[in-house]
This record gives sequence, C-alpha cells and structure tokens, in this order.
Amino acid sequence: MSFRLRFFVIAAAIAAFSLQGCSGREAPKGQAQDGPQKKAEAVKISSGTIEARTIERTVVATGTLSGWDETVVSAEAPGKVVEIRADLGDRVRKGDMLALLDRTEAALLLDQARAAHQTSLKALLRERARLDEARTNHGRYEELFKREMVSAAQYDDMRTRLDVASAQFHQAEAASDEASARLRLAEKRLADTAIRSPMDGEVAKRAISEGEYINDKAEAFTIVSTATLKFRGTVSETSAPIVKPGQTVRISVEAYRDRAFNGRVTRVSPSVDAKTRTLEVEASLPNPGGELKPGFFARSIISTGREPGVAFAPKGAVYSFIGVNKVFLVEDGKAMERTVSIGTEDNGMVEIKGQDIAPGRKVATSNLPGLFDGAEVEVKE
Repeated sequence: MSFRLRFFVIAAAIAAFSLQGCSGREAPKGQAQDGPQKKAEAVKISSGTIEARTIERTVVATGTLSGWDETVVSAEAPGKVVEIRADLGDRVRKGDMLALLDRTEAALLLDQARAAHQTSLKALLRERARLDEARTNHGRYEELFKREMVSAAQYDDMRTRLDVASAQFHQAEAASDEASARLRLAEKRLADTAIRSPMDGEVAKRAISEGEYINDKAEAFTIVSTATLKFRGTVSETSAPIVKPGQTVRISVEAYRDRAFNGRVTRVSPSVDAKTRTLEVEASLPNPGGELKPGFFARSIISTGREPGVAFAPKGAVYSFIGVNKVFLVEDGKAMERTVSIGTEDNGMVEIKGQDIAPGRKVATSNLPGLFDGAEVEVKE
C-alpha cells in the first residue's frame, strides 16, 4: 500500500471516531433532549356581534324611457297647407288644431250638400201630404164601397192611387236619407281640413310645411304622450320569480344624477329571452312636469319586498382570500372558521350567510390573517 493511500485510510478512521464521540455527548444541563414543545400563545383579537336587521330586497334593471303612447297624425283629406299651429316640442291637448288645409272647395261642397238636403226635405214633406190625402180618400171610398155606393172600379182606382202615393213617399224618404248622408260627408270633409291632435301630449315631429300640398293619409305630425312615461328594461333570469306587477320602482337618469323618480311595475314578460337570458319588464313613471324625456337611458331599482331577521356582521369581520369569504366565530376562547357569502352593505355592516351564522353570535374583527379553525383567542376589551 502506498503512503498516500495509507494516509487517506487513517484520516477516514479518525473522522468516524470523532463523529461517534460527539453523538454520545450529554445535553447541556437543564435542557431536555426530546422534551414537549412549549404551548402556543392565544391570539389577541377584538370582536363584534352579528346583528339582525330588516332590509329591502331589490332588483336592478337597465333600460330606456319612452312615451306612454305615440301616434302619427295623418291628413284625412288632400289639400294645401295654409296654416301651421303647432311645432316641435309644443304641448297639445286632445282636439287641438295642429294645422289647417285650404277649405274653399270643401266649404262649397258643404253648401251644395245643404241645399240638396233642404230640397229633399221639402220633397219629402210634399209626398207625405199626398200620402195622407190618398189614405183619407181611400178610407172614404172603402166605406162607400161597403155600402155599395161606389163601383168596384172606382174603389180599385182609389186603392191604386194610395199605392202610388205610398211608393212616391218612400222614394222621397230614401232621397232625403241620401241627401242627409251626403251632407254629413260634406261636413266631415270640411272638418278634415283641420288636422287635430288625437290625444294629450307633445309634438315630437312635424312633417309638413305651410304652402305644401299634401295627399290624404300623408304623415303630418308625431305626438308623444309624456304626462306618464314608460320604462322598458331587463333583469337577469334569476330575478324572474320575484319581479311582479305592482312593485315600486326607483328610476335614475344621467340628466338628474341627484334625483330619483318613483314609478310602478305594470307588466312583466311571460318568457325569458333565450339569447340574452334576461326578462323584460315595463313600469309606468308619472312625469307631470315634463322633466323626463322619451329616449333617456335609465337605471331602475325594483323593490321586491322587505325581509326581517337578516344577519349582518361588522365589515371588518369578513376575511377574503382568493375569492373565498370567511368569518371566525368566537366561542369559549376559540375561533371557529366559517365560509360565508356576502350581500348588501349598510353603514359599516355587511350581510352574511353561512353555517351557524345567527344574530347574537360573536365574530373576530381583527388579526384575521393569523387565525385558523380552532385557534386559541383572547378577546381584547
């Protein structure tokens, strides 16, 4: 064996002996070699109490305001526009004149119809007198015929005259009815030269101008009813079971950010839109001052009812980590971890739902990151 190899063997033996001696040394005096660990100290925390509160449940809907009614007013007769009496934005009432057409021809036709009607009435009166005379004569001849004082030929002649007078009277009566109908038609044509509003509202559009010739049925004005507006919006399909007609609505618009307008749900769609998974709702919104305008984008809060006994905890009692919300109940000096879901916030308190969550129970409100299920805690006064 070479000298170098012998040196490495001796060095290895010395090292092994040294390690064996160290492992057999006694522990320092007063220190246990394998003694129990020291008991963990209690985590100092502050606490709060879960409260029971009555809250108003709401559903948010977004949509658009529109007029309660909207109608296009058309000209009922052709003619030249001679006067415009209402324009964009004007408030009108039902029956108000919006525009006037040239009524010269219509007035002449009305005069003609009135004259014809008067003539027919006079003819009717004349034929009525003839019929009455024929009836009288017929009655007289009938009595004479019964007494055999007139011949059958004379009696038949008188009866024929009665039939002729009756037919002429009915003809005059039909002519009078026809003249009356023509008179009413002429009156309507004259009235149709005035374009009138069919309802209370505001002029949203004027489609005609003074001096223009328009045909019948031509669009003239668009009237929108604005005393009451209609809100049309959508809510998520999860809200379908709780949104019902009659519920109150608070509506806000960008034009009046510091105000809310109260309305009421009037209609709820019977089906959910398969594409958007939303439910359409309608609400009526009083607008006596006309401040709200059709077309406004609106956000509504629908009140679906009040719920008592809802558990609220101090906001500082909720510990959130990677999307999971937890609270630590405190009982008998220990912390009990509970996973919760959170809801509405109210003046520093937050709604919580979960296992064993009940009003009156204590929850930790500080040092939450240092707590775990079963941790010893000491509540600071």
